[in-house]
Amino acid sequence: MQDKINRRRLLKLSALAPVAGAGLAAFSGSTADAAPAPAGPPPPLLPQVDPAPWGRQAAIVQAQSAYTWTEDVPFLKGVPAANLVPADAFPTIEWLFEGTSGVFTLGLNLLGSLIPQFNAANTSTLSDAQKQLLSIKQRTEGVRTRFKNLGGGVYNQVGERPGAPYVDAPPEDLAQATILQAEMMKLFNEAQIVIGNIRTNVQLLLSSSQGIGDFGTKDGLARFNAIWQTMPIPDVAENLHDDELFAWMRVGGWNTNVIERVRGSLPAKMPLTDAQYREGIQANDSLAQAISDGRLYMCDFIELGKMAPERATFKILTGEGYNSAPIALFAIPPGKSQLEPVAIQCGQNPSSASIFVRPKPDDRDRFWGWQMAKTVVQTADFNHHEMLAHLTRAHLVSEVFAVATHRTLAPNHPLNQLLVPHAEGDLFINFLAATVIMPPNLFADVILAAPLDDIVETVGQARLDWDFYERMPHNDFARRGVDNANMLPQFPYRDDALLIWEQTHKWVDDYVRLYYHNDGDVVADHELASWADEITNIGKMKGFRRITSVDQLVEVLTMVIYTASAYHASVNFPQGHLMTYAPFAAGVTSAPAPTTITGHSEADWIKMLPGVVVALAQFYFLNQLATIYYRPLGDYRTNIFPFNSALTDQRADAPLATFRANLKKAEATINERNKSRYQPYEYLLPSNIPTSTNI
Repeated sequence: MQDKINRRRLLKLSALAPVAGAGLAAFSGSTADAAPAPAGPPPPLLPQVDPAPWGRQAAIVQAQSAYTWTEDVPFLKGVPAANLVPADAFPTIEWLFEGTSGVFTLGLNLLGSLIPQFNAANTSTLSDAQKQLLSIKQRTEGVRTRFKNLGGGVYNQVGERPGAPYVDAPPEDLAQATILQAEMMKLFNEAQIVIGNIRTNVQLLLSSSQGIGDFGTKDGLARFNAIWQTMPIPDVAENLHDDELFAWMRVGGWNTNVIERVRGSLPAKMPLTDAQYREGIQANDSLAQAISDGRLYMCDFIELGKMAPERATFKILTGEGYNSAPIALFAIPPGKSQLEPVAIQCGQNPSSASIFVRPKPDDRDRFWGWQMAKTVVQTADFNHHEMLAHLTRAHLVSEVFAVATHRTLAPNHPLNQLLVPHAEGDLFINFLAATVIMPPNLFADVILAAPLDDIVETVGQARLDWDFYERMPHNDFARRGVDNANMLPQFPYRDDALLIWEQTHKWVDDYVRLYYHNDGDVVADHELASWADEITNIGKMKGFRRITSVDQLVEVLTMVIYTASAYHASVNFPQGHLMTYAPFAAGVTSAPAPTTITGHSEADWIKMLPGVVVALAQFYFLNQLATIYYRPLGDYRTNIFPFNSALTDQRADAPLATFRANLKKAEATINERNKSRYQPYEYLLPSNIPTSTNI
């Protein structure tokens, strides 16, 4: 019932799109006989120098009626968020083309993997779904063609480069664009409903087809591999048990936010002996020396809290499941530069959680126990990534700045024009998260082990505990002791993140100083003060405070932009390459963590892997999130057709051109770095970083 309600609400929202577009068109004052290249909107002004303060105040009041706060979003209670998605925050038609295309591409693959598993008598509903998706695909291409030809194609590429002309579209083109966007919103929603119906039908089929939901051991990994019907199996499938790849995930994988250097000594809850360390590192080394040299690192998943019950949980769709909060140790052997795994404790309590030491390659008696322990770590990391590193610290954090920017900074405020492109799509995507991902029996509930209430509680508390200044990359790396490249040479996320931060910081500094000539200008900006107060008091952003200097303002804005763009890219796009293949990483295990070091077999490891419902949901959900690259970093366009530049001050053209040039240089630098890395790290290539958290 909740699922149907959510879909109806989405359809109601889509019905508003034509109204919103018409209103925006009327507000623009466009006419059919407008000049070919009008000057466009007036340049931005700080409120203290604006000769028309009443006009900007009226615009703020109007925005505040559309952008309202709530802490009562379903399944995210207690988290400050937008109450509704305003019409001007709907996805652009360009995004809808990408999103809908991804839905039917993945949906058709999903159906192709499902139908062979059921007998022909039970697959009519799945076959109908295939026909529906193919119909949506055909209609989407029709809308795409009509949009591409709109106005004879004169709107293509508008606003993508500095100095691009402002295009004032005639009313008939605005109206047609609005109609096409509404059509695409309906097609997008229709595709989502088809996928929802597939899920419902699969549940019914599973309930009447015993054994389908359990991969078992008879076929090994064959059924996991069969999920990929029309898409290539991820490369990680070829290296499931590779220790170097396992260690690399901590510094170049989907979640690089947990690893920290061991300083002083190991915590008492991880009683690894020196002999065990020597055995695991497989080199002439000692614990004390590794700690002293800064070569010992730890991933402690205690932050999972209730999301790691370390006991069996039962869910109707997925049966019995497990997740723990392990502690994993890694070290750089003397004379080397790359992390290697050393030992894993499969829980927080050493009296009940065994410590598994990495065995030598020829130690077959302990090999499979070690693989099972690594699976425990991968599962914990999957949970931490999806709900904390990704949902909480990218999506929910960015939402606060998106709402506050619209509510407190007038449309002609220079910071509004800078920040709104970095908020594009965020509220809509977060609305989908609250209504399609978080409810009972939907994606989060299916692919993660913990009871949904515990997941929701953990997410809410993690959002409120996130500290703005502490999480700035430089500060975060220093806090975790991973900032020293001499101690930890191979940490691609750190190195590339700091490079993108540096270039973003330069761009923001150049832009901000066009308007703020001294600290007094910052203090005198009452809209900026309201922005900071709203983020602090209503958005409940820990550590945030009023801004009193130009340097502080540049640092704050860089962090807002970095979080919505580069940080989100680092946690979002690895999902498609690294997290869709359940034997490599999943959010739940079907058996508890091992307690004995020896005597395990490959069959025991396979029994830990999730069943078909989890594997299919994981495949679809994470591929969908990781396949939409929309508007790369440095693209400052509005989300209103014909998508003119959001930066209306021509003085910004030169620094923006410099920013884009610097991003190209950064791309070349990262590509060169990747030549000498264990594996290429491409998630922070500027061309792979969307401007906003729009997926």
